[in-house]
Amino acid sequence: MRAPIVRLLFTALVIAGTAAPVGASCRTIPEPRDAVAMADVAFVGTVVLLTNGDRWATVAVEEVWRGPDLPATVEVRGGPGGNMGSSIDRTYRRTRYLFLVAPVGGQLTDSSCSGTTEWHVGLEPLRPDNARQPVGPRPEPGATVAPFIGGELMVVAAAGLTLLGAVVLFGVVALIAIRRRRDA
Repeated sequence: MRAPIVRLLFTALVIAGTAAPVGASCRTIPEPRDAVAMADVAFVGTVVLLTNGDRWATVAVEEVWRGPDLPATVEVRGGPGGNMGSSIDRTYRRTRYLFLVAPVGGQLTDSSCSGTTEWHVGLEPLRPDNARQPVGPRPEPGATVAPFIGGELMVVAAAGLTLLGAVVLFGVVALIAIRRRRDA
C-alpha cells in the first residue's frame, strides 16, 4: 500500500513543479506601417528594467502614437509569468522600441507576432501627426525605476503554497502509515 502512495505523491509533485511551453506560431508578422495601423496601443519607449527572463519590460514611454494615454512608465509583458512559456514569447533588451501591444486584463501584452520592433530611423516616417507625450511625471534621466513585482510575487506565493501542500500531504500519508502499523 505504501509504494503506490509514494509513487502517486512523487508523480503529483513532478506534475505540479513543471510546465511545458505552449506551442504556437505567427501567421505572418505585418509590415511596420500595417502593424502600427492595426495595433491597439502603439508607443515609442526605452526599456529601463527587465524581469521574468527578459520577457517583462519596464518601459519609459517617450511618445504615444495610438491608443489611450499612457503614464510615463509602463510594464509590457512579452509572455506569461513563472515557468510558463510559448513559442511566441517576446524577449527584450535595454534599448528603444516601437511597441505595438494589446491591453489584456489591465496589462500591456506583447508577443513576437505583434510587430514590436527595435527603434531605427526608418520608423520615423510612420510617426502620426497626433503623436503625444505620456501623462504624469517623467522619471529623471538615468533614474532606476522600481520593478512591478505583483506578478512575480504571485508566482513565489503559488510555489510556496504548492510546497506547503506537498509537505502537508506527505505528513498526512506518513501519519496514516504510522497509525496503520500501530493498529496492526
